[in-house]
Amino acid sequence: MGSSGARFGASGGAFRLFVTLGWLAVIGTAFVLGYQLAYHDADNTLIEMQQLKADRHQLREALMAAEERVAGLEQAQSIDREAKRLAQEQLEKLQHERHEYAKQVSALERLIREGGGGVVRVQDFELWETEQPQEFGYRFTVAQLIPEFGQASGQVKLRLKGNTNEGDAVVRTAEQLKGSEPAVHRMNFEFFQNFNGVLKVPDDFQPQTLTVEIEPNVKNLISSSRTYAWTPDAWRPEPTQALRLTQPASAAQLDEQTAED
Repeated sequence: MGSSGARFGASGGAFRLFVTLGWLAVIGTAFVLGYQLAYHDADNTLIEMQQLKADRHQLREALMAAEERVAGLEQAQSIDREAKRLAQEQLEKLQHERHEYAKQVSALERLIREGGGGVVRVQDFELWETEQPQEFGYRFTVAQLIPEFGQASGQVKLRLKGNTNEGDAVVRTAEQLKGSEPAVHRMNFEFFQNFNGVLKVPDDFQPQTLTVEIEPNVKNLISSSRTYAWTPDAWRPEPTQALRLTQPASAAQLDEQTAED
C-alpha cells in the first residue's frame, strides 16, 4: 500500500512537470510567433512609409513641373495678348492713316471736279467732359490742304446727331444747344486756325456723332466737313487759356502763332 502511493506520487509529479513544460512550450511558441509577426508588420510598415515618401517626392516633382508649365503657358498667353494688343493698335493706326489719306484724296478730287482753288480740313479733334454736368469741352484745328491758296474765311459750325431718351433720331446744332459757346466759329486764316469751345447737351439727348462743317465765304474755297464719333474723354482740368474761345485771327496773330508752333 505504501509502495503504491509512492509510485502514484512520483508519476503525478512527473505529469505536472510535463504539463508545465507543455505550457511553457506553448507560451514560448506564442511569444516567438508574436515577435515574428510584430517584426514582419514593422518591416511592412517601414516599407510602406518608404513607399509613401517616394510617392510624395514624385508628387512634389510632378506638382513643380505642372506649376512650371502653367507659368510658361501664362507667360505665353500674356505675350500673345500683348502682341495682339500691339498688332491691334498698329492696325488701328494704319486704318486711321488710310482714312486720312482717303479723305484728302476725296477732297482733292472734289476740288478738281468743282473747279475750286482750295479746300480746308479739320484735324486734331479732342472732346472731353467738363466739371459741369452735361457740358463738354472741345478743340480742333482747321488747316489749308492747298498751302498756296491764300486767305481762308467763313464759318465753322458744329452739328450733333443722336437720339432722345425715347429713341427718336434728332439733329442739333451748337446754335440750338442752349449754354453752348460759341454758337458759330468765325474762320479767318492763311495756313491754319485753332478753335475751342463748350457744348451743353440736354439730359434727354444722347449724341452719337459730331460733325464739324466748314462754310467758306471765299471764292474758289469749297465747303467741307468731318464727322467724329461721340466719345468724350473723362473730365480733366484744363488751363484757363485752353478754354478761351478762339476769335478770328489777324494775319499778325497767325504769324505769331505759327512761329510759336
